[in-house]
Amino acid sequence: MSPSQRNVVMPLLVILLLTTSSVGGAFNFPKHTAVRITNLLESNVDLTVHCKSNDNDLGEHTIRPREEYEFDFKTNIFGTTLFFCGFKWSNEFHWFDVFRTGRDDCSSCFWSIIEAGPCLYGVDGICYQWNKH
Repeated sequence: MSPSQRNVVMPLLVILLLTTSSVGGAFNFPKHTAVRITNLLESNVDLTVHCKSNDNDLGEHTIRPREEYEFDFKTNIFGTTLFFCGFKWSNEFHWFDVFRTGRDDCSSCFWSIIEAGPCLYGVDGICYQWNKH
């Protein structure tokens, strides 16, 4: 095989390996994702959120009733991106994974927070239970 053929074949083999092997099967092209959290608590109280990933701590943010907090990120190539948030109001504390590769296939993940749990795309969307402590 000539050097010029090798320059073409080798990168193609690497791409093929990454996209079809058991290790590479988890390879994902990074995509831009936005997460929006809206306070729809029926008790009309402020909601404090603290969101993190393995690499980023976004700090605490207070969301007034009917207002929202938004952040964005790029998913990683390994298909393991996870953002979770703690939610505090009154005497309540809960947490939930607001983005998890494999479960969430959204580039705009809009969460509405109600007492019963988070709902993706509004209270008439897909509602989840809070994560167990």
